[in-house]
Amino acid sequence: MLNQALADQGTGLFADVDVTLLPEATSNRAVRALGAFFTKAHRDDVLLLYFSGHGKLDQLGRLHLCMHDTETTDLLSTAVSSMRINEFVEASRARNVVIILDCCYAGAFRGGGLGDAVAGPGRYVMTSCRGTQLANDASVDNGTSFFTQHLIEGLLYAADQDGDGYVSFSDVYAYVDRCLREDGKQIPQRRVDGDGDLHLARRQQAGTAAGNIGPAAHPADGAGADQVPPSTVVPPVSIEAVTSPTRRQRGWSRRRIAIVAAAAAGVIAAGVAAAVLLVPSGDSGDHAATPGSGSYTATAPWRIRVDGTGYGNGCTVTLTDTASGEAIPVPGNIYSVAQYQIDNTGSFKWQANDRNCFVTPFAGSGTAVLPFTQEQNGDTDAFLAPDQGVVVQVKDNNSGICTLRLLDATNGQELDVTKWAPGMGAVTLNPQGRTQVYIFDSNCVIQVSAHT
Repeated sequence: MLNQALADQGTGLFADVDVTLLPEATSNRAVRALGAFFTKAHRDDVLLLYFSGHGKLDQLGRLHLCMHDTETTDLLSTAVSSMRINEFVEASRARNVVIILDCCYAGAFRGGGLGDAVAGPGRYVMTSCRGTQLANDASVDNGTSFFTQHLIEGLLYAADQDGDGYVSFSDVYAYVDRCLREDGKQIPQRRVDGDGDLHLARRQQAGTAAGNIGPAAHPADGAGADQVPPSTVVPPVSIEAVTSPTRRQRGWSRRRIAIVAAAAAGVIAAGVAAAVLLVPSGDSGDHAATPGSGSYTATAPWRIRVDGTGYGNGCTVTLTDTASGEAIPVPGNIYSVAQYQIDNTGSFKWQANDRNCFVTPFAGSGTAVLPFTQEQNGDTDAFLAPDQGVVVQVKDNNSGICTLRLLDATNGQELDVTKWAPGMGAVTLNPQGRTQVYIFDSNCVIQVSAHT
């Protein structure tokens, strides 16, 4: 994970306590966290904001960062806009702010480019692609994007160009840019407004022990990187051994870093380091929203979210167990946002019928607290089943009749089912003594509460 790379004992410049991780954050929670993060900072603090997820442009070309509850038809109310982030930055007392965005259209941060983005002393912006580009998400074996993977590698291995014992923002960007161009991926962007560069990591001087910051051993020619056991002890290495890894060596380091995933972190050059990491796609091991196709390794239960709001012909996603080739049923013809609980363990791949269909996996069965309202289609998050029964009130329906199923969140077993028709009142579903349950509904807005 990015936070672990920045907190590495051999290279890191910050402590874990200064990092705030926001998995599956709603837009409201993200805005509140960003407000506290920027407004409580002191003058000499160095703030780092990292976002990994899905970016959307509104009709005016302004970038919005999509959160767990974002509706693509209502970005202003349900996403975090680049304008809001700039307002927080401008109001902060911190002299040095780093913003790193790994999402589609990231280069459109604050409008059509980075020309005037977060102008002011000590402002550093790095984006995974141009303002007109889609980002390649969840493309590396460990579930991170190429951009974030190279960012992690840069913090751990990029060269200290001026030999002062530190790796700067520019050093890391140069490493990421070179790697992405070699990969043939999207082109990253940067903007620096300040009196100089900013330290993001440290390096031991050449010829001295560098701690556990480099690959334990590089595979010999013809040997696969996967043959190196993950438990291999990492010996001290000199800086020359890690400053310019070959393509094969970098492939090995990806697998070594694969035990961690995209996160956010804060670093310090002078003063106190603090950071907020926005990973709305789930916990730090989850993928970001992926257009068209992708892969995921999970332990049941887990969830998959399909966003079909950008595709007028309806999204249909084929989910397949990569080991057995078995197809996992996922309802099709999705025109809005739908979530489904998956009770299979293993490695999976998905293929949508169009790149405008965005798919996001989430670890676990989620957490909902009664009472709550479910507006999106498909399955709710899991919730604690009340002994007296689960009451469901249909607030809106598009198909006339709503099928309501209550299922066990641990294994997907159906516990109760009923059909709601116009004119009916609330219905009660029996959890049969199970502890964690969820509800499937067919294209209806429902309100869920405990029976009293």
